[in-house]
Amino acid sequence: MADNPFEDPDVQANSGPPPAPQQNQQVYGDDNAYDEAPAYQDDNAYNDDVQIDVQQVQNLANQYIPQEQQQQMAISAGSAVANKAADNVKADYNNAQKTQADQHEAPPPPTFCIKMFNWFPLRLFSFFGGILLIGSPILDLAFAKKTPAIQFFIYVYLVAFGVITSIVESPTWKFSRFFQLKLFFWFRLLSRMWGRAWFYLFVSILCYGGANSETGAIFTVIAGVYITIISILSFIFSRLAGKKFARMREYIAAGTENEDMEGRFMRKFDELDNDSDGNIGSAEIVTAAAQAARELTNSERHAIQTFLDESCNGYVSKEDWMKQFVTQYQENGFKQRFL
Repeated sequence: MADNPFEDPDVQANSGPPPAPQQNQQVYGDDNAYDEAPAYQDDNAYNDDVQIDVQQVQNLANQYIPQEQQQQMAISAGSAVANKAADNVKADYNNAQKTQADQHEAPPPPTFCIKMFNWFPLRLFSFFGGILLIGSPILDLAFAKKTPAIQFFIYVYLVAFGVITSIVESPTWKFSRFFQLKLFFWFRLLSRMWGRAWFYLFVSILCYGGANSETGAIFTVIAGVYITIISILSFIFSRLAGKKFARMREYIAAGTENEDMEGRFMRKFDELDNDSDGNIGSAEIVTAAAQAARELTNSERHAIQTFLDESCNGYVSKEDWMKQFVTQYQENGFKQRFL
């Protein structure tokens, strides 16, 4: 070997470029060097060594755990899963209810005067007003020696309006309900309490028409005063019902808009529709108002129910509910102040 190793013939013979890689040999830096995963990355590298025989585990369980205890364990596990699911549903419901909770202080208890005013059976007094409209012109005709033709026609109109009033305000019987729905459908103004208030005001003016006549029309004038009072009270109750209706809508909507708001009103209707027949009545409307922390008088309940019954079929369908609570607000921005 030479003193200078680089001058050694053997070293010089082994010098030169490295051999070219074989076809299947991977070289560091080659683009395809890591295309093939190593053996330890194979998905099935350990599957052949570690396998769980489910049947064997079941046989061992049957051998060491009694059958009754296995059934009890299965029941306990199923109950735990069911209870957890129920807790999740309850938590979701409570979270949804929180968004509908009343954020304002509860209203103070009503005073005695307010209780008396709420007790006032407006429909019953209006029904007696209709009877009075029928009877007063007849009494004036019976006691008058001479009745002008114009006054006679006024009496005829008053009797007709008295019949209409008696039908609209009569207690809900099967016979009267049929005619009420017909009147509400063909004369939609009467289905609104504010509409009946204007109607009674117009009728009361007719009652005063014969005050300066020769007959005096004393009975008709008395009926006019009575109907005027009913008209004023109808406006007041219509306003109160409108405020409570707005509160019900505010409570159900819970500040949502568009599709979320529609979903809330649809779910609320399904919640109130206990028998799932597709419609609700007076009891469900009172329940909805109570959930919104509002107590309805019979007159207010009737005003809200007739307002919601847009189709005039005697009950509130889901279509009526959505139209009166949602559609008119979304399309027209309409806020019902009077019912």
